[in-house]
Parts: sequence; structure tokens; C-alpha cells
Amino acid sequence: MSTMLSIFRQYTYDDSFEQVFVSGKILKQYQIALTFATDYDEKDAPTNGVFRPTWDQTKVSLDSIMHFKQQHKDVEVKVFISIGNRGPIYPFKPLDTKTWASNATASLTPIIQSLQVDGIDVLYEHIDASPGDFIKCVGQLIRNLKEQRLVTLASISPSSALDHEFYSTLYNDVSLYVDWVDYQFQNEVGPVYDPTTLVQRYNHLAKDVYPRKKLFAGYSAENEDWATLSPIVFFLAGIDILKKKRAPGISIHYHNYYSQPPST
Repeated sequence: MSTMLSIFRQYTYDDSFEQVFVSGKILKQYQIALTFATDYDEKDAPTNGVFRPTWDQTKVSLDSIMHFKQQHKDVEVKVFISIGNRGPIYPFKPLDTKTWASNATASLTPIIQSLQVDGIDVLYEHIDASPGDFIKCVGQLIRNLKEQRLVTLASISPSSALDHEFYSTLYNDVSLYVDWVDYQFQNEVGPVYDPTTLVQRYNHLAKDVYPRKKLFAGYSAENEDWATLSPIVFFLAGIDILKKKRAPGISIHYHNYYSQPPST
């Protein structure tokens, strides 16, 4: 049986990546996506692109990341900062589209540099702006970070309800800058009860919307998301998507975001 070499992405807000089994026999790349950098302040007011980390900075440090890389020299380890949020809190909401991207670039730069981050990931599950404003602001941010060589990788993480108007249009606008599309299958509009349906949806996206070579199958292991997509359905479909459909990789959100302590 041929070895299945793929990319695995873990979304995390702490150092739980240190507990995950990672082997070069099954993986060619392991991506740590830190959740989240948010452009809201401690009082939940939007800051127009001034981002701050909300992951556990006592656990996620350059030392913990370097230690992990040191332990896994047989696998490429890439670190991403995921901007946005899961759920309706902290939607994408620029106050001034002329300055949002420059604010975002300036505020993300020290965070990127302090952790030697490789990539940026865009994961807003709710957007309180027009498609045009989203594409203008986020597209410019991705361009800035790539052109200034602050990051070498960029990904977008669409959800079903926002895909057509927002994310696929954003992708078309900056496709040359976007390396990966991590489609969040736990956010389908209706429940997915069998693996075949999930594989069909992946196929549709890979045929009509995004290039297959860039398209991850994304999933959330949070209990709250099981009603839409259970772990076993994703697992069975995921094997099929990786092996037969030649997907480059899969991603998983671990941990219970909803019981996360509020950031101080």
C-alpha cells in the first residue's frame, strides 16, 4: 500500500500541538494555526484592523514552537496566524476600508515576527460588511503580507453560507497569493449524515469553485458541531477525499472554544 503523504492542519489556541502524534511516514507537512488574532479590543469594540492575539500566550511562544519543530525534523512544520473568529462574536467589521488593511498589516507584523510565523489564515464565520469591502480589505492585507515577505503562505477558510458572495470572490481576486483553501465542512447549511454526501460536496467545490490541489477538507471536533457533521462521517469521508480525490490535506479544530476562558 502506498504511503499517503498529506498536510494536516490543527487549529489551536494553546500548545496542545505538542501532544499530537506527528510522523513523516504519513505527513509531509504539519500546520499549526493559532486561533485567533482579532481586531476587537478587550471591551469587544471593533478596532478597524488593529489585531491582538487571543490564544494562550503563556503556552504558545517561540520556544514552544521551536521545541516542537526540533522534535519533528522529519515533517515540515508551518505556523499560521488565523484571523477572525468562530461563531457570531467578532464578525468582520471594518470601520474605515481605506485604512483597515494598513492597520492590519502594521499590527500583525510584530506578532508574525515574534513567533516566526509562516502564514496567515482568514477565518471569519460572520461578516458585517459588504462583499466588496471584505474583498478590498482582506485581499489587500494578503497582498501586503506576501509582497512585504512577512509571510510565505496564505490561506482562506470559507464556510458554506459565506462562500459564494465573499470567499470565492475573494479567492478569484487574489488567487495568485492564496496557497490553500481550508473549507469548513462543519458549517454546512444542513446536517451531513453520510460520507458519500460529504465527498460529493468536496467534489463540487474542487470542480467548480477552487482548484483541487489547494482545497483542504476542514472539520471541527467540537461537540457543538457534531449535529451538522459527526466525527465518524468526516473520518470516513476524509480518508476517501485524501486517497481517491487527491486532496492536499485536512484540518481539525480541537478543544472546546465555547468553554475557553475569556482573554484578558
